[in-house]
Amino acid sequence: MNIKNPDSRLQKFWGKVDLKHVTCIGSFVKGINVLDMGCGYGTTTNYLTKQNFNCIGIDYDLQTVEKAKKRFTNCNFLEANAEALPFENNYFDTIVLRDALHHFVGEADFDKVKKEILRVSKPNAIIIFFDPNVHFLLKTMRKLSNHIDEECKYEDAITIMDKLNCKVNHKSFNTIYSLPLSGGYVGINFVPNASFVHGFVLKTELFFEKIVNSLKLGRYLCWRYVIVGQRV
Repeated sequence: MNIKNPDSRLQKFWGKVDLKHVTCIGSFVKGINVLDMGCGYGTTTNYLTKQNFNCIGIDYDLQTVEKAKKRFTNCNFLEANAEALPFENNYFDTIVLRDALHHFVGEADFDKVKKEILRVSKPNAIIIFFDPNVHFLLKTMRKLSNHIDEECKYEDAITIMDKLNCKVNHKSFNTIYSLPLSGGYVGINFVPNASFVHGFVLKTELFFEKIVNSLKLGRYLCWRYVIVGQRV
């Protein structure tokens, strides 16, 4: 997804939602060397770099990588193919796939991608999937907005973790209403550009997320799933 001016969207409510997502991801990162696969415009790489991780963001799209480099000059971004990663064996302590797993599953030779993930990650590495939670509501909104995208269902992501020889340490669902209200990078933003409004929406959402997850309703109501595995 190539956005003409991602900065303008990130300066609105979507930027706060984006920060919520990367903060969630950052809470599971371990070790020093981190690979952000499918880094997009670089907000995850930037956040983890600021947290003193040696984070490298890669993306297959050169234009996206160039935009990330201009936005975050102190970060390490590379144009790279996930089917043939330019890194040595057993290098990364954590590998993050944020909103990227469905692209690798639907648009790449995923058998090659899996082999590369296993090759460049350490034997006890952490693997993090943070991806769109495919359900009726998401499918409906995509149809209404004419947004066409690949899919990787939660259940399929769990199976992929198993194929990566990972023990699942954490699984939950994230984001009930902040993402659709923000419009993300391409949709309509329904939230006024006021910090107190942003804070109220996000705080109430965190409260309801706990309830929804405890009732095991996140699979049907939340917009993202979080799966954290550790290689065994």
